[in-house]
Amino acid sequence: MIVDSSGLTVPFAILCIVDLFGIFPIVVLPGPIIKCGIPLAISVFAIQVYTAILLGKCWIIAEEIEPNIVKKNRYPYAALAELIFGNKVKGIVTVMLDVAVFGACIPNLLIASYNLHILGIKFSSERFDVSPCIWLIVIGIVLCPPLWLGSPKDMKWIASSSVFFVGSVSVLTWIAMYGTQREMYAPIPEPSWNSVALAYGLLAFQFDVHPLVLTIQMDMVNKRKLPVAIICAFLITCSLFIITTVIGYVRFGSLLSSNLLDQLSSNYILDLDITLVTVQICLSTVVSTTALFQHIEHFLKIPKEFNRKRCVLRSCIVMLAVTIGEAVPRFDILMGLVGALLTGPLMFLLPPLFYVKIRSLRRLKIKKSEGVCYRTFPNAKPTPTVGFKRLALLIFIILAGTLATILSTVSGIRDTIIYAKFTPSCIMKLFE
Repeated sequence: MIVDSSGLTVPFAILCIVDLFGIFPIVVLPGPIIKCGIPLAISVFAIQVYTAILLGKCWIIAEEIEPNIVKKNRYPYAALAELIFGNKVKGIVTVMLDVAVFGACIPNLLIASYNLHILGIKFSSERFDVSPCIWLIVIGIVLCPPLWLGSPKDMKWIASSSVFFVGSVSVLTWIAMYGTQREMYAPIPEPSWNSVALAYGLLAFQFDVHPLVLTIQMDMVNKRKLPVAIICAFLITCSLFIITTVIGYVRFGSLLSSNLLDQLSSNYILDLDITLVTVQICLSTVVSTTALFQHIEHFLKIPKEFNRKRCVLRSCIVMLAVTIGEAVPRFDILMGLVGALLTGPLMFLLPPLFYVKIRSLRRLKIKKSEGVCYRTFPNAKPTPTVGFKRLALLIFIILAGTLATILSTVSGIRDTIIYAKFTPSCIMKLFE
């Protein structure tokens, strides 16, 4: 296995993953989770950690049986799909990955633009009232230069700064929650199907590192240490999330909405909190989009080294995200829909299938014009088959994940239609 001495160490890999989670577990998830229950969150967390580790193990096995796969490190998830199941599955996985990563950056831009709108009004005593629609364009333009950097190993300072802001936002949010009047409280109702479906979609969206975890692994000095980085990153982010959720439960009950900061008392602490949230969202967007950029650049044969074509391509993609953001009425509905429809299969379905198949992979059918032959893998080591208990667990994850994906996607599409009628987007407002 190739070791890259200039790559990411385990601490920096942890920072990159925590950066990918960002501040949404602090300011978005507590409200929906309070309404549907902590057990759902814990279950989804456990499955996400487990299947992300499975993906990392699949890549290690893939390098052992097909060393040349390291040449495809700009699109590792799709490369695994190609090795295990062939070109057709590779194409499907590629589309899902690209759409998932692209769709994930749009809510980031929407929240950042909304926050800047609020801050402009507060700091100017309502004299500087610039629409979030305008701020969205400004943010897209400002983000272009840092997005021109290469892969996560070129963004260590961005990931480090972002994680610092995540910790700062958490502490400031806790202080602001305790500084808000306790009279704002409502009992927790029985979980409804809508609340569970939205919470699942948000959880799948926010804590799903699967589209990006292999990209981080490609940059690690020791790729076998990925499970350590994943577990540590989840523990850090989940601890911050649980503390925030408990405080929210005690202070506000079911009144917490999908944006916690909207319900806190206005003061200088909240203003600083919103400012740091906005900065962190922008920094996290820079790191989280690298997998998408690297795949498209490989497809277009753009060199890995810094060049003009990379800058133009990445800027155009960001402007496309801004354009779509102008047409979206609510960021939480978009997060739930993308999380349910796309990240569900990437998290629940593909990692278990990859792991079972690659453990038993010894030769791969290759169709040729003259018939069917077999390509052997001389470097493949004898690997015991997956045990019955683990196989049963993997099958359960696949079935449960498939069912949850279907049901929450239906709910997300319905909510999108409903709220599109009552919450006009920026583009809709142009025709009012």
